[in-house]
Amino acid sequence: MNNLKIISKKKKDNYLTYAIEPNFPLPNEMRIGIDPGTTNLGIAVIKPKIESVTLYKITLKRHKKALLRLLDVQQVLGDTIGHFTPNSKAIIEGASYGDRFRQVEMAEQRAAMLLWFHKFGIDVDMIPPLTIRKQVFGSGKIKNPYPEIDNNMIAALSCALYESQ
Repeated sequence: MNNLKIISKKKKDNYLTYAIEPNFPLPNEMRIGIDPGTTNLGIAVIKPKIESVTLYKITLKRHKKALLRLLDVQQVLGDTIGHFTPNSKAIIEGASYGDRFRQVEMAEQRAAMLLWFHKFGIDVDMIPPLTIRKQVFGSGKIKNPYPEIDNNMIAALSCALYESQ
């Protein structure tokens, strides 16, 4: 992948949205990539029929109550993803081994996302970040080859581009 061309940038409330011009082969079906985060959440939505790639960085409010955190993340999924197409696929970035901070909250968030996609009949999987980066960028050590775009957005895009086996 060469440099990514940003077509538009929008900031509204706690949502930062980029539309990018795809410079990579689009999958045949709608793809959704998620980079979970307790503060910053990345989401990528690829809609190949309209050649649309949208990246989101959402700043989440820190709630002490787990239920409020989980409801917030499910609301964000509904706000950003919109309508599904048949055979849509979602990939959620799994835990990166060795991370120590807020891992319980991250596990809760991933579970809420898995259940949300399942509720709508979307094929969903959770893949470790090194596995995703190795396939998409050619090396697990490469985290963001596009410094002009936020790390959370690129992590989500790499999830959306990951091809499950």
